[in-house]
Amino acid sequence: MLALYTLFDLNDRLFYMMTDNAEDIAPTNTQTKILDAAECLFVEYGYAATSLRAIASAAGVNLAATHYYFGSKKGLFASVFRRCVQPINEERLLLLNKITESERPLTARSVLESFFTPLVEAVYKNHRVPALIGRIYAEPASLTKPILEQEFGKIAARYQLALSEVLPDVPTEELSWRFHFMVGSMIHLLQFNAPLGTESTYSTFISGIDRMLDYAEAGLTQPNKRQRHD
Repeated sequence: MLALYTLFDLNDRLFYMMTDNAEDIAPTNTQTKILDAAECLFVEYGYAATSLRAIASAAGVNLAATHYYFGSKKGLFASVFRRCVQPINEERLLLLNKITESERPLTARSVLESFFTPLVEAVYKNHRVPALIGRIYAEPASLTKPILEQEFGKIAARYQLALSEVLPDVPTEELSWRFHFMVGSMIHLLQFNAPLGTESTYSTFISGIDRMLDYAEAGLTQPNKRQRHD
């Protein structure tokens, strides 16, 4: 999913383990100020053009505080993204567990709804969510791949497992590609909430999600045709 890579150097592995553990502790007021300022600046200017000094100034804190709480600009960028997507992914797993444990038959549609619903709710609560998620896909892969692996690797595997249960005739590799394409379409919708020539609003985003569900369901459930071409 999302061109995720599992091979990145040991320093990155240790770094992301450290920042992940740090997030288990409730953030202080200073941390929240830094995260809020960093979110605004990263979204508006991008990673390379945003300095820790600018973030500290916008947050009204000492530059040393950014290093104390987040270690580096890379650590802060990862923490900003994690703060955005972690609640979404947690809600996804809650909904997925609920439908898989239900007595009602599991369907591809219900799996997809559990994937998209938390995203819709997050966008409603925070208008910067689409821009923030879109930002990470606009940054160099050397920066973002470890973050995406950390935040989405287990989610992707869990959802593909659930889909494989309701789509047993679709080979695992083929299902992985279809899920990958679905997520790519979702990212595009987050960045462009409506077709070209149409004004983008929250309403067009919701309309797009409804259509995305139909589109994704059709793509995921179609008969496997790869053997004809391979």
